[in-house]
Amino acid sequence: MSNWFSGTTLAFSYLIIGLIIARVLPPIIGATVASAADSRTSAGLSPRRSDTLKRLATHLTRAITIGLSIIFILSIYVDSTGLFTFLGLFSAAFGLGARPLVSDYISGIVFIFEDQYNVGEKVEIFGIEGTVIDVNLRTTIMRAPSGELFIIPNGEVRVVRNFGRGEFSLASVRVTIPSHQLDRAMALLEALAPKLPDRISELIEPPKVLSEEGTLSANVGLTIFAKARFTQGVEARRKLLRIVNETLASAEINTNPT
Repeated sequence: MSNWFSGTTLAFSYLIIGLIIARVLPPIIGATVASAADSRTSAGLSPRRSDTLKRLATHLTRAITIGLSIIFILSIYVDSTGLFTFLGLFSAAFGLGARPLVSDYISGIVFIFEDQYNVGEKVEIFGIEGTVIDVNLRTTIMRAPSGELFIIPNGEVRVVRNFGRGEFSLASVRVTIPSHQLDRAMALLEALAPKLPDRISELIEPPKVLSEEGTLSANVGLTIFAKARFTQGVEARRKLLRIVNETLASAEINTNPT
C-alpha cells in the first residue's frame, strides 16, 4: 500500500513538473530557435518567418515535453524492459493505425527547416486561396478572402502557390489596332519602350512589344509585355495603359486597349 501511495505521489509530481515545463519552456525554446536562425542569415529573418518558427518550435517542444512526462510516469509502474517493449509495440501500432496523423506531424517538423510559407502570407493550397493565420505541427490554418476558415493537415500539403514571394509582377497591356496602322504603331511603341522605366518608376526593365496573331485580319492585337517590381504590377499597368493610349492617340492610331 505504501509503495502504491509513494508511486502515485511520484507520478503526480512528474505530472505537475511536466505541465509546468510544458508551459514555461516551449516559448523560450521557440524564441531561441528563431534567434539562432536569424543570426545565421545575413539579411535576417522576416517578421513572418520568425513568428512561424517560434510557433512550430513551441509546438514541437511542448509535444516532446508531454511525451517524456508520460514515459516517466509509466516507468514508475512498469520495469524498463517491459516499458521499452510496450513503447515499441505502441509505436508500431500507432504508426500503422494512424499513418495520416504521423505524416501530418512529420511534415510539421519539416516545415521548421523548409520556408514554404509563413504566417501572414497569401497562399493557394488544393485550389484554396487564403491567408495563413497559424501553422502548427499538425495543421495549417487559412482564412479565405470570403471569410471561411480552412484547416489543412500538413501531411496533405504537396503543392503550394505563394503569392507573397516573387521577383516581379506582370504589368502587361494589350491593345487592338487596325491592321493598316500596324507598322506605325510598332515603330511608335518600340521607340517608346526604352523611355518607359524613367516615366514609370515601378518598371524594372523596358517593356517588349509582341504581336499576338500570326495572321493579318481587320484588327491586330499587340501586347506590351512589362515587368514591374513585385506586388506593384497593378499600379504600373495603370500608368502604362495611360501612356500607351496617349501615345497612339496623338498619332491618330485607333486603339481598343484592354
